[in-house]
Amino acid sequence: MNTNEKWRNLGWRHPLWDYVRFYSVVRAQGEKVRERWEEKLHGSKMEIDADHDLAIPEGHAGLFFDYLRSREKDLEKAVSSLRTEEEALDYCGRIGAEVTKTRTQSQDHHQSSKAMVAAVSYIAGEHCLERGIDFNVAPARRCVWLVDNRLHVTARNLDGAIPSLDAPEMIWETKEYWGKTKGGSKMSDAVYECALVGRELREFEEHSEAPRVSHVVFLDGKDQWASRASDLRRFIDLFHQGIIDNLLVGREVETEWKELLCSMFP
Repeated sequence: MNTNEKWRNLGWRHPLWDYVRFYSVVRAQGEKVRERWEEKLHGSKMEIDADHDLAIPEGHAGLFFDYLRSREKDLEKAVSSLRTEEEALDYCGRIGAEVTKTRTQSQDHHQSSKAMVAAVSYIAGEHCLERGIDFNVAPARRCVWLVDNRLHVTARNLDGAIPSLDAPEMIWETKEYWGKTKGGSKMSDAVYECALVGRELREFEEHSEAPRVSHVVFLDGKDQWASRASDLRRFIDLFHQGIIDNLLVGREVETEWKELLCSMFP
């Protein structure tokens, strides 16, 4: 997904992102509530509930509606980039990436492949090996940074890091789902997990003046993510506000991942 400097330059603490998050609450209350809320926002008032309005700075309403229109275009592009499991496996076969499966206790449950994990790891490994750069595509522990006696440890294990788990310059997370049913609450959990990792990292960078770490997220699973548009929108929000530095959806791993690695580790 392409970075839009208009949104990224606002910074991740800009009030726009709170408006956008609150809007998801409004949408869930039905069309009449949404229309009334939008009408008030055009007048620079954000309705919190029936008895309370929040005055917002002049120009923020226009910014908000511009962003919603822009996000819908991004959503359309993201959905069109999602792959089926068969397409993802075919790509792994073409590049020679070995694919494992996510094992579940129930044998009746679809044993999903880790096709995106395999492709991401293979491309990163090939790139780093060619350049003599250390990398870790199967972290067994959390990433750690120590800057000016300030310590930061990721909330959980991630899916990859370059050059190592100690003060990595790039980290990534992969959220692929290939079940035969539509996506569920696990998709929302994926959003929160990536948001937590990214937000804590941005706060650490601010407090310690540490160099920015590239936080990359990969998504795939056509049937699952396409059925969870609200979660996909939230990932787009995290990307534009800079909590996630790079968001690669579906077949974008085939075209953009190598380019990103070359730009950071030439």
